Amino acid sequence: MLNLFIILLSILLQIAAAGLALRMNRIVARPVAWMLISGALVLMAGRRLHSVGALVEAGLPSGLLLNEVLGLVISTMLLVGVIHLREIFLGQAAQATRLAEARTEAHSEADKLRAVMAAVPVPLWIAEDQDCRIVRGNPVGGALLRLPVGENHAAALAGEGPSNLFHLAQGGEVLVAARTPLHRAAKGGEVIHDEPLDLVFTDGEIRHLRAYATPLRDHADHIHGALCSLVDVTQTRKVEEALSRAQKMESLGMLSGGIAHDFNNIFQAMVANLEMAQVAIPENSKAHPYLLRLNLGLARASQLSRDLLHCSGGDLRRPEFQALSPLVAQILDRMGTPLARELAESLPLVLVDPVLMGRVVENLVTNALEASHGGGAIRVRTGQRSVTAKDLGTGLWPEAIEPGSYVVLEVTDQGHGIEVATLSKIFDPFFSTREVGRGLGLAAALGIVRGHRGGIQVESIPGVGSVFRVHLPSPEGTEVPVPVPDFEVHSGNLVLLVDDELDLREVMAEMLQDWFGLKVISASDGVEALAQFNQNPERFDLVILDATMPRMGGVEAFQAMRAIRPTLPGILCSGYALQASRDQAIAQGFTDFLKKPFTSAELEDLINRALGPGPRGQG
Repeated sequence: MLNLFIILLSILLQIAAAGLALRMNRIVARPVAWMLISGALVLMAGRRLHSVGALVEAGLPSGLLLNEVLGLVISTMLLVGVIHLREIFLGQAAQATRLAEARTEAHSEADKLRAVMAAVPVPLWIAEDQDCRIVRGNPVGGALLRLPVGENHAAALAGEGPSNLFHLAQGGEVLVAARTPLHRAAKGGEVIHDEPLDLVFTDGEIRHLRAYATPLRDHADHIHGALCSLVDVTQTRKVEEALSRAQKMESLGMLSGGIAHDFNNIFQAMVANLEMAQVAIPENSKAHPYLLRLNLGLARASQLSRDLLHCSGGDLRRPEFQALSPLVAQILDRMGTPLARELAESLPLVLVDPVLMGRVVENLVTNALEASHGGGAIRVRTGQRSVTAKDLGTGLWPEAIEPGSYVVLEVTDQGHGIEVATLSKIFDPFFSTREVGRGLGLAAALGIVRGHRGGIQVESIPGVGSVFRVHLPSPEGTEVPVPVPDFEVHSGNLVLLVDDELDLREVMAEMLQDWFGLKVISASDGVEALAQFNQNPERFDLVILDATMPRMGGVEAFQAMRAIRPTLPGILCSGYALQASRDQAIAQGFTDFLKKPFTSAELEDLINRALGPGPRGQG
């Protein structure tokens, strides 16, 4: 009976192993192999059953059959082996499932990363290996480097290969590949934060960047790449420089305004006294040459004061609608400088102060001559241009202008050009690369153009030359005002002259009386002037007031007078003026604005405009 039990148990184990083997094909997906194994085990079990039948017919021996025990052991080993294989394959199947899930998750994360790279508005690059052999950038990064998105940027960022359209620089020194932020992060594990960097293109454009980089590490803390961001701060830098320049110009304007107010009052008294002296002395007097030299010296001193005002956009007198080309031709003829002219005809009129625009032309032509050192052609041309936002990103604009239509004055030289490091400083007051004592020319030109609501663009290539373009606004539909005719001043009109400078007040009163036949009542400030005016408001035909005086200024005093007599004509004078000063003076009821120092001819012209045709009655 024991032998029969052993045989039957062995058969049972073989059938169980066959069943397990038959199910294994679901796990490992190898049905033929495992069906063959199952079939073999079933056949073995069937053969054992046949042997049991033969053994039963022959009679079961009373002793234990060792071969049947060995068969039982073998059957047991087969079952255990199949079970063990099943566990192995089940583990491999689970691992394969986890691997598939990991691949799916990795693809999902990669898709998310690509989406982030594409959507983020900051230039990003990822080095996929520690040696930065493969570097991918997002669309913004490709646009910054002018390279296609998706291609390997490794060679370009290292300054190598056919895509070398630029180089990275720091402190004026070109960076080799090992010193770039991406390589330092990937190779040395360095974390870089807010490091200044310059992107210099071969066409001369420079983009100012702030660099950020960090290494990428795996679970074992080994570096396998790096992430780098280069933030373009060029526009922010321009805004900061413009703000700094504006603050500098504001400080200079306040300083020059104070200087001009005091100096120009002195200059005005000197101009009036000189004119009076030149008329008073005999024609054959030996003093005439001395007075002429004194007048020339005074003109130079006055010009220095005006240059300071020009730097801050001041000193506009009376702008007029002018055709730019004839005005430029007249100025060039007066200068007598040989140069090429390309002056366009039929340009829109521009509202300019002819005297100050002459100063701009003179400064730019003189600058071109000094840059050329007598060699190379200088060309002056005029034209019309529609300025776009893209144009404002080309060359140097010390102060940006609004896009639109402009009439342009262009001065081109073939001189030594301007280095990149120097270009941004050429409009700073008193900055000069030439001899000591120079440096107000370009600063004054910029101030005058700014006062005309225009702008200057500079493009320069070292060793080739420079182009200066002055842009003056030319709005469509501008109408030319009808000129106001000059009228003769009638003697006997009474003028109220108000100025806190005694010397100036005395010589001005003498000039108004002796030269123009007017009667004059003087006052030292607005309070005294109001007291004189209130005695008999109707007797005054004109008031001439200084803008800045102690106790009460000219504007406040005139408004008080106009409140009593609304039709009273007045002229506002000042040693410091912006275009807004004249506009505001006219808006406040003044006939016009007179900038000190002025000549007798300028004063006579404004008195004619203020008094108008015909006598106004005796004072």
